[in-house]
Order: sequence, then structure tokens, then C-alpha cells
Amino acid sequence: MRKALWIIATFGALLVVALGSAWRGGFVRAPWSRRYDRLVEQLRDRGTVAVLGAVPLGLPAIETTLLSADRVPGLAAALRGNDGVAVGAILQRAHLDGLLVRADGTVRGGALSSVGARLAALAPVSGLSAAFLDETTALYERDEPITMSPEDARRLVSVARLVLSGAASPSERIFPESLRRARSVEVGIVVRDGDAPLLWRSTRGGSVARALLDGSFAIINRWSSPLQDRYGRLRDALLTRRITVSLFHDKGVLGVRTPEFLRRAAPAPGWSVGFERMTSWEYVLPSLPGAAPADPVAALRTLALERAVPAPGYLRPDVTVYRFRAMQLIEQSPFGEVQVLGAP
Repeated sequence: MRKALWIIATFGALLVVALGSAWRGGFVRAPWSRRYDRLVEQLRDRGTVAVLGAVPLGLPAIETTLLSADRVPGLAAALRGNDGVAVGAILQRAHLDGLLVRADGTVRGGALSSVGARLAALAPVSGLSAAFLDETTALYERDEPITMSPEDARRLVSVARLVLSGAASPSERIFPESLRRARSVEVGIVVRDGDAPLLWRSTRGGSVARALLDGSFAIINRWSSPLQDRYGRLRDALLTRRITVSLFHDKGVLGVRTPEFLRRAAPAPGWSVGFERMTSWEYVLPSLPGAAPADPVAALRTLALERAVPAPGYLRPDVTVYRFRAMQLIEQSPFGEVQVLGAP
């Protein structure tokens, strides 16, 4: 009897060791590990990522090295402080490919009293951008904050207005260095009749200047016959219409789409939402000052209907949902002063 029990115990121990090794090697998966599929996809091809809070229980084995923030010189102290740019600088100096933060209540720090607490609450932090967010974790990267002086804001809107009115595309040298600097950026342009948007387009470019010029030509190409029949030529319509230029930033994938999570992660007016399906990028325009905040759930549902996305709309597995912020340069009147809204 004792020998039989010993054999069973030995076999059980060997089985546990074998399953543990297989799980760590990625050959078998725990049933709950599927919830981390999107996170694992985001972590793939990253070298070392710092972690604030414990590594999520059940996260499958990955090649990316997950390193406690306490082991990165200066990082834990910076996360207890209030300077997100300083946290981003430490990530860059340490050659880290991101910062993984627990977003399920594991990280505690009071009412958004520190950078770490704000990141855990999925709140915006200057100097950092969330590449991925779900109910358990958020993956952040260093992000160079966009700066915009009142003079540069007026210059951007003026150049957009000139190009839309038919002027030749200017050289990028007319823009200040900060707007010519190489960086991946998306710029949106909206032609408005009062507050109502008539036509809008966004383009991605290697600098703010390049994306602005490309976006202006995208608007020209989309000024279609119905709009021209109602408002005349674009250059004439612009005499009495306002322009808004938006710089999209802090764009991240939302790994969970429940109403509760969407309202937690992307509350308006600070955030807007959109989705990609195949090669199409659709988004909800950022709110203007004084407008009623748009519920992200209703906004995504309406957007999916407008773009004829088959049921269940934005919940489809081939749809990737994003949140993003926008710095808006808003003409107060045609050719008038420009208000900068949403600066990080």
C-alpha cells in the first residue's frame, strides 16, 4: 500500500513539474490565459519592459523580459512623483521598450496623487502614451509631448487655409523646427459651418508640417459635387467657414470593449474613440468647447452604423478599437484668432 502511494505521489509530482515546464515554454496554456492574447501580441518583439505592480497571474510565457520597476535606477521614485516626462526619460536612458502597469487596483497611490497612480487609473500623463489598455494592465511608451505656441497655431491654420484656397504647396522650411521635426504624427483638418463639420480628413506623416500639407490636399480631393452644389467652390466656401486643425496623439488599443471599461478608459471630452477595420481608420471627431460630452459606447455604435460595419459593429473580432487625445487648433471665426485646446 505504501509503495503504491509512493508511486502515485511521485508520478503526480513529475506531472506537475512537466506541466509547469510546458506552460513556461508555451507548449500548453491555462484556460484563463486566453484573456491575455491581445497583451501578448503587444509585448511581442519588445526587448525589456518595466513592470509597475506584479506580473499578471496566468500571463503566458513570452520572450520579452519583464523587469520590476524597482530594479530600474530612479524609475520607482519617478513613478511616485508627478513628472511623466521624467519617467519617459528614464525609460529611454535604460533602453526599455515600455512600462507595463497593473490597472486592476493592484497599484495604489491615492486620488491620482502620482504618475504611477494616474497610469494605473488609465488617466492621461504628459510624456507617456498608452499603446494598449485592458481591465488588468496598460502598456505605456515614452512619448515626446507636443508643444504649440499661439504663433505656431495661427501659422498652421493659416497655411491649411491657403492651401485649401488653391495656393501652391509651400516648402516645409516655412514651418518652425518643432513642426518639421521627424516624428510619427496624425493631423486632422475639419471645415466647419458654424460648429457643424462639413468635411474632415486626417493623414499620418513623418512630421506635423508634412501631415498638415497632405491633409489639406486630402480635403481638396474630397470636396465633392454635392458639397460644391450647396456651398460653391471650396475657396469661396472658406470665406465664411471656420477651420479646425487637430493633432492626434496618445493613441492606444482598447483590449476590452465592455461599456463599463470603455467609459472608464475613454471618457469624453478628454478622449475620443475610433476603430480600424482592414485598411480603414474611422474615428469620432474630438469635442468642441461647450459641446455635450459624447458617450464612447454610443459614439462607437453610431460610427459603426454610419460606416456600414456588419453586426455586431465595433464588437467584431476584425475591428480594432482605439482611444486617442487631440490637440485642437480652433478658429474662432473665419481668418480669426485660433484657440489651442487639449494641450498635453
